[in-house]
Amino acid sequence: MPFCPKCGYEYEPGIKVCPDCEEELVDELTEDNFDAQIVEVFSTYDPSEAGMVKELLKGEGIFCALSNEITSGVWGGSIGEESEVRVLVNDRDVRRARGLIETYLEGNPLESTEEFIVCGNCGAKVDQKEKFCPVCGERFEE
Repeated sequence: MPFCPKCGYEYEPGIKVCPDCEEELVDELTEDNFDAQIVEVFSTYDPSEAGMVKELLKGEGIFCALSNEITSGVWGGSIGEESEVRVLVNDRDVRRARGLIETYLEGNPLESTEEFIVCGNCGAKVDQKEKFCPVCGERFEE
């Protein structure tokens, strides 16, 4: 899929020029061809929560990536599974992305109550009724 080197949006195959930026599209984004500023808008130790935030933003048309998805190029080095996962967006989308994330977190039962535990293995927030971590499979003591 082609990408715009200015705004970072991904387009369907066959499109050659970004309709917004009027830039010629590239096959992949790298540090050499991507010129937008990237800003962290959310971080968590729960990869599934980061994935949900990414899908929320993508659904609203905001180009984003997770820090542990990309091992080189635009976003920098890789991190391990047990590390913090950062959600990254273009600087022009920061305000809107943070507003969407805030609204999402207000409705997230793990964030709105204290009825969760933190997995000692991967750091995921898990409902305290769970016997296993849904992220890493770690068994919780009873």
